[in-house]
Amino acid sequence: METINLENRIYPVRYRVVTKEMKSLGLDRNPTILQYPINEWYFLPKDKIKIGKDDVGGIWVTRKLCDAKRMSKYMMNRYETETRIFKAVIDRVLFENNYRIKTNGILLLEELFFNENLKTH
Repeated sequence: METINLENRIYPVRYRVVTKEMKSLGLDRNPTILQYPINEWYFLPKDKIKIGKDDVGGIWVTRKLCDAKRMSKYMMNRYETETRIFKAVIDRVLFENNYRIKTNGILLLEELFFNENLKTH
């Protein structure tokens, strides 16, 4: 697993998929659409954080790049929505499963570019 040392702390690298406008995808009818800056920390307000597997109350990232690519393809095929994928580090883990992690804060580091955002059907 790739890691990054920032301010004398080691962070594992994760991946965040956002719209072309740098907004969250709104999957599973999540009404909370966030807009993210690049290269600066974004934290949810404390009163908006919800620990657990609910889609609301956190920022979701994928553990692996292949899962981020899969999510990007899904958005194009299902919703005709172009996306961007970023390497990211996260603050606190609020929930995690085999392929995603929910956090209270995120730092988008570097955009990754692929020719895979094309519609496949």
